[in-house]
Formats: sequence, C-alpha cells, structure tokens
Amino acid sequence: MKSVFALDVGTRKVAGLIGTFEDEVLTVVDYESMEHPVRSMLDGQIHDIGSVARIVEKIKKNLESRNDTMLEEVAVAVAGRYLKTQIVEASTKVPTGVVDEKILKELEARALAQISFSDESGVNLYCAGYSVLEYKLDGFWIKNPLGHRGDELYTKLIVAMLPNQVIDAMISALHLAGLRCSFLTLEPMAALEVALPDDLRFLNIALVDIGAGTSDIAIAKGGTVLGYDMVALAGDEITEAIAKHYLLDFKTAEMLKRKIESTQTIEVNNLTGEAILVERSQLERIIDPIVTQIAENIAQRIEALNLGKPSAVLLVGGGAKLSLLRERIAEVLKLPKERVALKSVEEFERIKSIKEGFVGSEFVTLAGIAYMKAKELGSIYDVVRLNGEEVRLLNFGRAPTVLQLLTQSGYSIRDLIGEVRPSFVYTLNGEARLVRGSIRKKYRVRINGRECALHETLKTGDEVEVEFLEGETPESPMLKDLVKPVRVFLNGSEIFEILPTVLVNGQNVADLERFVSDGDDIVVSWPKKEEIEQLLNEKVGLVKCTVNGEIKVVPRFKLTLQRFEETEQGFFYHFEGVEMKVKDLLAQPLSVRVKFNGRQIEITQKNHMVMVNGEYVSSDRVLSDGMSIQLPRFEPIVADVLACVEINTRNLKDYRITLNGREASFVDPIKEGDEIEFIASPKVLDEPEKSSEPPRE
Repeated sequence: MKSVFALDVGTRKVAGLIGTFEDEVLTVVDYESMEHPVRSMLDGQIHDIGSVARIVEKIKKNLESRNDTMLEEVAVAVAGRYLKTQIVEASTKVPTGVVDEKILKELEARALAQISFSDESGVNLYCAGYSVLEYKLDGFWIKNPLGHRGDELYTKLIVAMLPNQVIDAMISALHLAGLRCSFLTLEPMAALEVALPDDLRFLNIALVDIGAGTSDIAIAKGGTVLGYDMVALAGDEITEAIAKHYLLDFKTAEMLKRKIESTQTIEVNNLTGEAILVERSQLERIIDPIVTQIAENIAQRIEALNLGKPSAVLLVGGGAKLSLLRERIAEVLKLPKERVALKSVEEFERIKSIKEGFVGSEFVTLAGIAYMKAKELGSIYDVVRLNGEEVRLLNFGRAPTVLQLLTQSGYSIRDLIGEVRPSFVYTLNGEARLVRGSIRKKYRVRINGRECALHETLKTGDEVEVEFLEGETPESPMLKDLVKPVRVFLNGSEIFEILPTVLVNGQNVADLERFVSDGDDIVVSWPKKEEIEQLLNEKVGLVKCTVNGEIKVVPRFKLTLQRFEETEQGFFYHFEGVEMKVKDLLAQPLSVRVKFNGRQIEITQKNHMVMVNGEYVSSDRVLSDGMSIQLPRFEPIVADVLACVEINTRNLKDYRITLNGREASFVDPIKEGDEIEFIASPKVLDEPEKSSEPPRE
C-alpha cells in the first residue's frame, strides 16, 4: 500500500489530502481546505510567496497533527495560466526503408528545432514537453510507425512552453513551508486522469477545470489527448461583478455567489452598512454578461483546439458549480444542456474517502494530483542532475528525454544534433584553397557515465554530463590557423615571436581570431631577414656612446644567422651574437690611391691607437653605454707616399716635389686621385765636390 500527500494550490483556496493507494483505488484518509486570507494569487499565479507558504504550512501541520505523521514530500500541480503551446512539424526520408526508434526520434528532433523560445511579448519560455499529434507514412496516417516500411515519414507535435517563474514560485512556497516537491503536473492533466480515464478517451470530450483564476481545458479524441489550453477568465471575474454591483467586499461577494445556487434570496450588508436582499433571478441577470463572456471564451478555445465542437463537455472545479455558466456553455457550443455536465469527485470509482465531506467538483483536481502521484503518471516534474546541478524537468505523461533536458537548459538543438557546414573556397597568397563541408557537433552527452543518444529517456536521479568537444573542427578556419609565427632565437634562447602582416580583401587585419569566409582573398607577408635583425637588435638593446665627439647608437651584438627552419609550428631564426667591442667601431683600414711619377700607389692607415674615457686601452674592450671613445683619424701626407717607394739617393744632387703640378712639401695632405711628381737632379761625373770650408782671403 502506497501513501501520498497532495496539495491543490488554487487562486482562492488551498486544499490538501493524505491518502493511500491500492488496487488502482485512491482512498482519502484525511483532507484540509483553507481560503487565502488575502488575494495572494491572481489568475492561478502565485504573487505573494510568503502568504501562500503560510497557508500551506498550516494545512501541513493540521494533517500531521491529526494523523500523527511527518509530511516532507508533496505532489502538486500548476495551473495553465501561462501555458503556451506550439504546433511544429517535420518530415524525413527513411533511408533503410524500415522505421526504427532512431529515425523516429531524429524526426521529432527536427520538428523541435522549429520551437520559438520566447512569446510575442519577449518572455523567455522553456520547452516543458511535447506530445505527438500524428504520424504519416508515405502520406497515410498511422498510429505507431515503428517497424513499418516506407519512404517518407511525417510528424506533427504539440509542444508545451512554460515560464520558469511559474515553477520557481511554487517550489519556493513549498520550501518555505518545509516541503519538498516530489511530483509536479499540470492541473488539467490531473483532472483529466480521474474524470476521463483511458477507456473513455476514444470519445470526443472536452474537460474544463474552472477555478477562481483560470479555466483550464483538455481535449480527448480518438483515444488520445488532443491538446491543452486555458482561458484567463473564471470564478473571480463573476465575484468581482457581484462586488461592484452591490458594493460588497470580495469575501462577501464570493459567499453570495456560492450560496445563491441553493437558495432563492440572501440578505447581505454592503460597505455602507445598508442591508440588501438579493434574489437569485436578479443576481443571475447581473452576472449574465460576464458569465456569457466566460462561456464564449471557453467555447472558442475548445472549438479551436478540437477543430469543431466536441460531443460533450465535462466541468470540474469550484467555479463550475454555477448552473448559469453550464447553461451558457451549452448554448454557445450548441450542445444539449445534458451534454454539459458537472462532475464531482464522489462519482469516480477510483476515488474513495473515509473522511466525510470530501465531495464536490472542487476536489476533482486534488484527487487527480494524488492519483497521478500514486501511479507516477503524467508528471511534468522529474529531478535529474546536469553537470552536477539539480534540474527540474517538465513532461507531459511521458518520460523526459536527454534532448528535452538540454533544450530546457539552454543548449542549442543545432549544436546538439550536429550542424552541416557547407564547403567554401578562399585564396591564400594567390593560391585557391577548398574547405570541405562537414557535420559538426559541439557536445558529447553521457547518462550515468555512459555515452548516450539524445532521444534516450530520463528518470529522477539520473546524472547527465555534457562535455564540450574542444578538439572539433571550428565552423571555418581562423586567420590565425593560416599564418605561422616567426620565432627568433639568440645564442639558443628564444627572444621574441612575431606574426606576419595579413591583408584580407585588401584591408589590413589585426584580429587573427577572425573566421575565414567564402571568397576571401588573403595575402600574408612575412618580415625579411634584415627586418628581423633590426627587431632583434631592438629587443636585446642598443649601446649609446660618443665616438670622436659624435653621439652614436650601435647594436649590442654582432649577429650571424646560423640556422633557419620551417616547421608546422612556424619559422625559426637562430642567430649567434658576439658582443660588440671598441675595435668594431674602427673603420676598415682606409686608403687613398694616388699616382707617383705616373705609377699608381695605394696608401693605407697603419696606426690604430684607441682612447676610451681619456685612457689608452685595448681595442678588444666590450662596448658599454656612456663610453667616450677617441679613434685615430686617417690624414695621409706626401711623406706617406715617399715612404712607400724606393728613391735612389746615391747620385742625387737635388730634388723638388710637385702635387698636382704645384710645388709641395713633405707634410702637404693628399687625397684620392692626386698626382705626385718627384723630380731629381743627379750629380755630374768628375765634378769636384764643393768644399764645406769657408773661402780664404
């Protein structure tokens, strides 16, 4: 025997029951019902979580006290106030000729890819579940296509969308009351489960749960549930019409509405203290416009969902007790009055109560919630864990799938199923390149540690992990994938890395994270060796010194390229660097070429005396910042030319020197191209030598 605790959290009141389940029968052991002291719910939606939680906690404690038990888990239902349904469809070829489970689920996934995840006002919606409306195989309707042969399969789905605020508000209220939600369903599903069991669903029946805030609709036809809808008009609109006409507070107007069905006249006091005698016929005339409006709205939704009027309408809920409303629904749908019937909980064979007073249409949904919980039917609430986080899943009478969990959690169906990437062509430095199309998936999904398919079903307690496939090919190559870096090494250590210049369609592009597009013309320019040497010198630093009074900035190293490599990782430049020394600043031996007596002679500098910071030093000293260096200057003179030639002086009597035809001395400076003539006067043979003694008197 299974025990169950259920709550029906309505707009005007909250009802709870404790029951047992055995042999397909729910037995109500105890129940409690309380009205909200203030209007903390409007149109089926919780607006004051704290106020609702206090009512729930009172009911919980009363039931615990009377039955000597502890209540920790509860089954509840949410109204369809914000329920949105979408119809989607898709078709696919049957490649093997036989429909299997994989083809069926892939077809449904294609249809689900068309879901809109926001409504016309921009409210974000979540996929709460879906039901298959129909299948067609090769154009013919089929109830279950699994195992059948055919060429093309078609499906149409009804998808339920619900804002997460609806669920969160309910869960928060229960949590404040010390309860954990173990089962969640939709109110019209709960009412349908006990009011219209499976063996009656071949009939075309509309079930309408009319409460205080909403009128929830479910349609059965052809052995299945055709769909769900709701009307945001119900009993509260009738109560407000009474209150406005008679100037009553809401509580008094609600009492008047409930009692008028069982009596012809009622006396009430309005807000001014005036006693008013209200007759039933008068009250019905006052509320008839709003009752007719509600009936018309309900009928319109029924006919739109059912594609015509149904065979009968079953009404449940506290708001359905008004006979005038049943009459107007029958009139608008053009049905006999007896085809629009009020159903009470005591009429159902599967619901029994050992507690007196558990009767009436207002308890049908509560009994349905408890019955569905006992049988674990139709829950739209399962608890699973997604990447370690608890997720509440909604479903519609079928186990939720992995695809439903992930789409509800914000994953893209396209990324999960796989996206076809088309081929495209681009050019790189004039060479055409083709990127072939492929099917790409972004995620790998596992259930309880094993890899799974998206159509696999989930149950409470399952652990789902989604792994992002980082190694998968991106949608298209990025510019950074097409360019190799230049890596520069000095004496075995990497100094820096640079990227080439990239032009795309003639425009300079700095962001290499940009994707390559079809038709792009890409030009990549790598730096030359000389540019790399200049950058390397700047990276390792320059030396600033003074040379012969002139400030100079020179490299710190003399660079020699030892090795160049090209690999998949880039271009590698390996330089050897030797520190610059003072002697490296000395000019290469300077020379001038002149003509001596018609013969060309080259004169070179021979003296390399170096002074650093006022001291003569070795020219092997390493350069450092701030050095003051005095280098010897090359200023050749005529004497340097004479030192380079042989002159026979034995018979030389006299000589004279000309420089470019002019008389010159030994110390006259010379320059490139000068002509020097050495003109000798030889001695005359037998000529007496002149005496060096002075002449005698």
